Amino acid sequence: MIRIISCINDNNQWVVKVDSHSFYIDGKGGQIGDQGYIGEVKFITVLDDNNIIVEKELPAGDYTYTIDISRVKDIGIQHTSQHLFSAIAYNDYGLNTVGFRMTDTYTTVDLDSKDIDEKFIDELEAKINKAIGEGGMVTEKTIPREEANQIETFRKKISDKVIGDVRIIEIKNLDTSACAGYHTEDISKIKIFKIINFEKIKGNYTRFYFLAGDRAIEDYNNKNKIIKELNRTFSCRDNEILLMVEKFNDEKKNIENKFKDLNLKYCEYLSKELILNSFEKDEMKYIVYKDENEVINNLNKVIPSKYIFVGLWENGGLISSSSIDCGLLVKKLSESLNIKGGGKSERANFKGEVSIDEITNLL
Repeated sequence: MIRIISCINDNNQWVVKVDSHSFYIDGKGGQIGDQGYIGEVKFITVLDDNNIIVEKELPAGDYTYTIDISRVKDIGIQHTSQHLFSAIAYNDYGLNTVGFRMTDTYTTVDLDSKDIDEKFIDELEAKINKAIGEGGMVTEKTIPREEANQIETFRKKISDKVIGDVRIIEIKNLDTSACAGYHTEDISKIKIFKIINFEKIKGNYTRFYFLAGDRAIEDYNNKNKIIKELNRTFSCRDNEILLMVEKFNDEKKNIENKFKDLNLKYCEYLSKELILNSFEKDEMKYIVYKDENEVINNLNKVIPSKYIFVGLWENGGLISSSSIDCGLLVKKLSESLNIKGGGKSERANFKGEVSIDEITNLL
């Protein structure tokens, strides 16, 4: 049973206060927390020893509860994978784990090295999967802190924050660590381990993103579906996809270049018509025109700078001329129109939706 003392709506989230619970707290030791049901209402985040986020309001009272066991097993797979990853990185390469964080979709581990490349990734991943294939028992025991201090095989020093008894997780012949999180009973249960990305962080560290167990299998299945779709799209085999993508990009770039050339030629013809239809006010010659951004910018290249060219596109525009201070004109227009912008004397840009008539009436 679990006793709810109160339930409040905090920033559109229902938070229940309980006198106590046995759930795993979200984020504790880098691990995600429990989910399940209190009564018939799902709890989604265990905030601390007394506060839990639930999906909807729960009146005060006593309730039965259930914990999502499939989630617990998945967390155990991911967490044991982290221990295995960190153990092999330490035992074989002398690299220390300086950070660990689990999410509902991936897990990250930070190692104290910046000299990481794809070759290292492949080698490390192969060693981890080899260990998984061979298997190895994962045992846990809880001992007094004084006794734990005498153990010399710890991969990492026990935190000074740990007071009282210490829970020890040991992977046979590979790793001994203090940990309060969920774990699987044998590393063979992990099935498969996959590093999906890595990046340099904080100058001297590398962050690894990985999936393990059913998460890795699901990722493989999803990516296999993508590959099949690419096979159909490009009418090619798996090993030809990259070549076809490169060919596609080259063709796309070629078409874009041809389009730019045609667009510029079009603007050269269009500019002649716009010059014929320009209007004069206070001895200044104006051209106001609205079109796509690419067209406006090309027109700006071919319309003589003696004209005051106001080019408009969706939610923005430009003013260019050598006859006036364009930045000052934008400032003047912004006093009456819903636009913002600025620039130099011969060109200014602005953002905001405005019509040709609105601009013309204010010039």
